[in-house]
Amino acid sequence: MQTSPARPDWTPHERRYRLVIDSLKEVVFQTDARGAWTFLNPAWMEITGQTVEASLGKSFLEFVHPEDRPHSQEGFRRLVTKELEFVRTEVRYLNPSEGFRWVEVYARLMVGEDGEVLGASGTLNDITERKAADGALARRERYLTALVEMQQRLLAVRDGGDIYGPVLASLGQASGASRVYVFEMHPGPSSEQLTSQRAEWCAPGVRAEIDNPSLQGLNMYPDLERWERTLSRGDVIEGLVSGFPEVERVLLEPQGILSILVLPLRVQGVLTGFVGFDNCSEARRWDRLEVDLLSAAAGAISMALERRESERALRERERRFRQLAENASDVLYLYRREPPRGFVYVSRVAHAKLGYGPVAHYGDADLWYRRVHPEDRDALERLLEAPRAAAGAPVVVRYLHPDGRTLWLEHVVVPVTDAMGRMVAVEGLARDITERRQAEEALRLSEASFRALLEGVPDAAAIERDGHIVYANAALVGTLGFERAEQLVGRQLSEFVKDMRGADSSRAGALTGERRLVRRDGRTRVAEVVSLPLRFDGQPAVVSIARDVTEQRQLQARLTLADRLASVGTLAAGIAHEINNPLAFVLSNLSFLSDEFRRHLPPGEGAAALQARLRGEPDLGEWDDVLHEACEGAERVRQIVRQLKTFSRPDEERVSPLDVHTVLESVAMMAANEIRHRAQLRREYGDIPAVMANEGKLSQVFLNLVVNAAQAIPEGSAHRHEIRLATRRDGRSRVVVEVQDTGVGIPREVIDRIFDPFFTTKPVGVGTGLGLSICHSIIHGLGGEITVDSELGKGTTFRVALPTMEPDARAAPPVLDVTTLPLSPPRGRVLVVDDEPAVGRVLQRILRGHEVEVACSGRQALELLEKGLEPDAVLCDVMMPDLTGRDVYESVRREHAGLEGRFVFVSGGAFTTGAREFLASIPNPLLEKPFDESRVRHVVEELVRLRQPTAKA
Repeated sequence: MQTSPARPDWTPHERRYRLVIDSLKEVVFQTDARGAWTFLNPAWMEITGQTVEASLGKSFLEFVHPEDRPHSQEGFRRLVTKELEFVRTEVRYLNPSEGFRWVEVYARLMVGEDGEVLGASGTLNDITERKAADGALARRERYLTALVEMQQRLLAVRDGGDIYGPVLASLGQASGASRVYVFEMHPGPSSEQLTSQRAEWCAPGVRAEIDNPSLQGLNMYPDLERWERTLSRGDVIEGLVSGFPEVERVLLEPQGILSILVLPLRVQGVLTGFVGFDNCSEARRWDRLEVDLLSAAAGAISMALERRESERALRERERRFRQLAENASDVLYLYRREPPRGFVYVSRVAHAKLGYGPVAHYGDADLWYRRVHPEDRDALERLLEAPRAAAGAPVVVRYLHPDGRTLWLEHVVVPVTDAMGRMVAVEGLARDITERRQAEEALRLSEASFRALLEGVPDAAAIERDGHIVYANAALVGTLGFERAEQLVGRQLSEFVKDMRGADSSRAGALTGERRLVRRDGRTRVAEVVSLPLRFDGQPAVVSIARDVTEQRQLQARLTLADRLASVGTLAAGIAHEINNPLAFVLSNLSFLSDEFRRHLPPGEGAAALQARLRGEPDLGEWDDVLHEACEGAERVRQIVRQLKTFSRPDEERVSPLDVHTVLESVAMMAANEIRHRAQLRREYGDIPAVMANEGKLSQVFLNLVVNAAQAIPEGSAHRHEIRLATRRDGRSRVVVEVQDTGVGIPREVIDRIFDPFFTTKPVGVGTGLGLSICHSIIHGLGGEITVDSELGKGTTFRVALPTMEPDARAAPPVLDVTTLPLSPPRGRVLVVDDEPAVGRVLQRILRGHEVEVACSGRQALELLEKGLEPDAVLCDVMMPDLTGRDVYESVRREHAGLEGRFVFVSGGAFTTGAREFLASIPNPLLEKPFDESRVRHVVEELVRLRQPTAKA
């Protein structure tokens, strides 16, 4: 019987060396020449679950997975026979609680001074998580390949073809399912909700259920009511059948199903069926990756179903369009230009409108040429022979009706081309506008009334003939800055339109749209212009009416900018939240590691000796510096995220007392990159009281002013320029903040306009002209004022004056009776609820004086409470994927009344409106990530003390 070797009598230096070895996470080992363990450090127990004392003296093969023993034994043999200098391999080591763990083995041969083989030494490194990740990656690739193949097959399905058959096999093979099938929803004879199996794929040896009559016309209520409710929400049904309700097991167990995954099929947001995956060989749950990838497959099938439904709807719309065309009041026609020329289609209304029906048109290709007014024959020929010249614009021709009347027909035509782009036909619409033309003629005869009408409208109007103004109303004269209409007559309206489209832009309709009108003094106004052809004084002309929408567009621009800022704010909140979660445990772990390092490995003579022993001679002082720098870097990230959150809040109207210096420092940090290459930042802060303002809005004002100041200074001469931030009182109960730069300055002729909307001195594309206008609005809304002084070549100074808010007298802090305080913090039970496992571990470490239970989701937390857990304090994350902190809080308030008062919420940035409103509506404290560890301990200790029984006198 082998016995464990006696522990040697370590010297102090050797004991310190042994302490380092024992603190390693990797297993350090030695064996004798037969493979029996002679040394193991404590990390051995983390991998195998076996104690070191019980393992020493035993062969290493006893702890290796049976399937890996031959390989491991051969490697050891080759090592001790000196065929190999070292062995590096991956094997499975047995673990009683987990079955086995994957281990990377690195072993070197140990040889005595006399050349005798003493055994092997090396390390065992746990790589279980890496192996699991590799397996998950391979499984993901398999699924993605199946998804690509499925998409290709779905795209190849012809109209009306089978959608399900081509894709179920690839999904079944990729997922390793026993059976894959599709059920479709349909109404029953009494409008009840039924579902029937429509397609199926089975693995070899698995019984098919496609012909099972019990799976056709299956009533969703009440047997599958839970399925219908869950799938309608877009959620999935997943799990072991043994844990399902009995009414569902009665349906599933006869099919041999051990576990199941069911995914919804939705068309235009409505549940139309589901696709299911059965496992009949093992009771295995589908992991999150499989559920997500198979959900993507179900989504692709849903899109194919939606496309099929869209195609069916399109065919139905085409049928209805033909019915509409046959019943429309306008004549629709298709005229073929290639031999045999003639009409291919004419709607039935042609008989009533033109006196000739479709049959007469089909038999006479030249019918319209004979019936058109002689003066309009050329126009008709251009319509039917060269429709591109019309460019889709209406063309009016006169038509001679058989009863002797003259009809005015307005044609709109488009060319029809073949695959080669050749025009083969003309498709058009002919509308009878005879009554309209008669009305226009009557209007021409009453020109005086028409002029009076244009003079009375508030919009600017002009009439042009041959491209020149022949009439301008008073509104146009005033809009363009003239005194009399005669000053405009004879000129072209295009002279006053800044964004025309070409040399022939004065033709009818060219001005229509939003345009900028240039006034006589050079200023511009935005107008919506509509141009229409008419006959004025009996001759063709164009009337243009312009509605001034300058103020409306300015308002829209403000709203657009506000919306963009809100979107950026929402994004900033999301980024802050995502950064704060990992930053919380990074910062806490760095701090913990730094403390532990200083406590267990202090520098000094002992450390120097240890360094020599470790051969590499690491500089422990340098290690301490590195940890300190890492902590400082993480702290800087935390401060940046906190500043970012200032701009992530919605544009609220709440104001509160603010320290102006804190706001300015926040702005200086945010604008540091703009300032760095242009100027030095100088601060001249005076002794000033707080002001009443909204932090986000005030930060927006000063950030705009500081960035403008930086952009007024050219890059490359930062040592010669400066930006000064100064604060002082002005003797009128106001705080004055000055933002001064040494930049290019503002010209005197434009300085009075810099607060006007859309005015900017920056190049096109650099500024919108709204920044200073918004700053002006914000400061005046806070009861202050903003002014500017500037001199070309010397710089600019902006002064912001805000009403002061003298601080209220604060009550003296209560004097604590130290005789009633406990000598040491009480030990309590704490429940931590956070979807980030690393955050949970950090809070466990911070609260190691208490009994801490960690739940990785809201549902898990509620399950622990249902099982009887009674925590003294609950630290709950606000934003979680399954149930939010608000959901958990509301559930606890209903089911465990009183416990909600022990909640402490944890947030990395509650960036939704609902979350902010919820936190504002409850009295519970809030801890922000990254954590202030002393505050965390203090809050928890206060709650624990409230739960401790009162000591009797």
